[in-house]
Amino acid sequence: MPKSPSKKMSLLTEPEARLVLSSAPRNVVELSARELRARILRARRLMRKYQDTARRQRREALGRRVPTRSRRAEGNANTVRKALYFQQALSRFEKRLVLLERQEARAAALAARKRAAPRRAVRAKRATRATVGRKPVRRVRAAGKTATLSRRGVKAQRRKGGARKQQGFASVRRISHGVARNRRTQARRDSRR
Repeated sequence: MPKSPSKKMSLLTEPEARLVLSSAPRNVVELSARELRARILRARRLMRKYQDTARRQRREALGRRVPTRSRRAEGNANTVRKALYFQQALSRFEKRLVLLERQEARAAALAARKRAAPRRAVRAKRATRATVGRKPVRRVRAAGKTATLSRRGVKAQRRKGGARKQQGFASVRRISHGVARNRRTQARRDSRR
């Protein structure tokens, strides 16, 4: 026979009762992922608290532990029941969060597919346009590898600058080699001091 809600709520404090009630199926669907995560943390903390308290009370009742209060604990049925309420609430929150995360992942994958579909069409269009009425692609030596780049690609690469551009100029390579050699020499001198 199921316990009446009033009996369950009489064991809990008001904030605890609100937390347990928010895990009801009709209430949990209204919560966002962020709210669910916060409630999962609270429910887990309270569940562990009451499990620890029930364990302590059981040991006191069996005489294996010195009582923390003036009166020894005689039973722990209500504390065990409270821990169970929070355990059930926790499982409902976690199930709902998993469901929300799956829905978000599906929506993100669908959006990514929608974004990728026009790109594929544009690439295919460019590929067909590139073969008709264009100058042949030049072979360019870049960073130790032979790569095929269009004229537009070469210009874009030159505009980028940076390490690739520096590798293209032999004078820059010589300068950097000299700088490194000077630093090594200086480090050797410093280590002898």
